[in-house]
Amino acid sequence: MLSELNLTDARKNFSSLYDRVFNAFKPTIINRKRSEQVLVLRVDQQKMLLSHFSLKPKIILENDNSVTLALDQLELYVNGNTFEEAVDILIDDLKFYAQDYIQRSQLFMHAPNRRSHFPYVLRVLLCENDEEVRNLLEL
Repeated sequence: MLSELNLTDARKNFSSLYDRVFNAFKPTIINRKRSEQVLVLRVDQQKMLLSHFSLKPKIILENDNSVTLALDQLELYVNGNTFEEAVDILIDDLKFYAQDYIQRSQLFMHAPNRRSHFPYVLRVLLCENDEEVRNLLEL
């Protein structure tokens, strides 16, 4: 089982909590009241956990020679005159959707058709730049 701290102790001993999580690689649960819990975890460990949530779009060559990228997991579909244009549009749409999702997370986490998007959204939000988002697409 993971180590646990109550919120008051976590605040008082934040430096040691941080060292435990970051330097000793020990995720820790912080408890507040009886039913509220958060997990403190290194970002690189979180990225590793999310790596199995694939964001590989289907590539569809249209009759007009344009390219459609279909990312069914997030119900995102874009079309561009070229493959590169479609990729750029998809990256922008992914970033926009991820920001919108996290800003309205209470809504989306309660929507049956959007709740499962959370790990994919988190993968996008953990990217530092467009190149990292592009790498998520496994193109």
